[in-house]
Amino acid sequence: MSTSKMVGHVLGFVFVTFLAGCGSYNTPSGPIPHPASSRFAFVANSLSNNVSSFGVDPQTGHLSLIGTVPTGGTTPRVIVVEPSGNFAYVGNTDSNNISVFAIDANSGKLTMVGSPVSTGNRPSFIVLAPAGNLLYVVNQNEDHITGFSIDSDSGALSPLTGSVPTDRAPVAIIFHPSGHFAYVDNFNSSDVTVYRVDSSGALGLLGAIPVGLSPSALSMHPSGKFAFVASLASNQVTTFSIDQASGALTPLTPSVTTGNGPDSVAVDAQGRFAYVTNAIEGTVSTFSIDAATGTLTPISTVTAGTIPVALTLDPSGRFAYVANQGSDNVTLFGVDPTTGALNPAGPVVNAGTGPSWVVVR
Repeated sequence: MSTSKMVGHVLGFVFVTFLAGCGSYNTPSGPIPHPASSRFAFVANSLSNNVSSFGVDPQTGHLSLIGTVPTGGTTPRVIVVEPSGNFAYVGNTDSNNISVFAIDANSGKLTMVGSPVSTGNRPSFIVLAPAGNLLYVVNQNEDHITGFSIDSDSGALSPLTGSVPTDRAPVAIIFHPSGHFAYVDNFNSSDVTVYRVDSSGALGLLGAIPVGLSPSALSMHPSGKFAFVASLASNQVTTFSIDQASGALTPLTPSVTTGNGPDSVAVDAQGRFAYVTNAIEGTVSTFSIDAATGTLTPISTVTAGTIPVALTLDPSGRFAYVANQGSDNVTLFGVDPTTGALNPAGPVVNAGTGPSWVVVR
């Protein structure tokens, strides 16, 4: 990627040679009981090539380490969990493959299923289709998307035939809640490509629309009416309205200013608030969302760790977790139910080296 995705995915890579191959599944002394109703968090650690599992206290949001398992690949960046909660998928950017893990519903422990599955060159992002039966990968160095079907019993991936072009250096993909459209932001061409999705899951390119410089992340409003695109080099988030019949994007102006180096954007399940991690300055910005127009209004900015690159909200919407790639930890925030503002809610938790993604189930 020319100029690279300069923050969050490049800084700190000086340690990768030293750390490559470290670690096996390490369990803390003494078992940590987690009933089946408990929630778990999984963190992809891009520089130690492993995934950390945590138990989540449903009352406080606090994380307790369960263990860490190697991915069998290099530079894991993104982890997704399919709807049943039985399987997790990890994209390994520099080894060009995806690791599949079974999730123990009682303990949260991860067990690898088979060997990592090959993708295209430099899989920068993976996502599940809304139905959860298909997984898609954007291959950054080949400028295309490939797909896999998911076996519901074993979690195994089977490649779909062919590939679909993107523009230059795709870095993320999202789906419309209807499942009829998909969107990809392309870092080097500073645009978003739009796709129609047919009943088989095949993607058809509809066109592209310009956005701010070096788009680094995008997110969808749960209503499907709006999409939000963060542009890392121009420190902004652009809101697009979505035509529900054609999937076409129309930018709303003006874009809103973020902190320095926006590298991820997340929207809460009710579509009331948006959260942007600002990787260069180490903060998270909170915005309210106008349900009728999609307009973003700044609420507050809080300090996270060093190089925050991803934020996820827990299913209850009460807590937010930020992966800090530069400080090797996860920051916990409570979410104000009225304003959406973030407030520190507990101790910072150590992860592996270079945590780049966190998901809570």
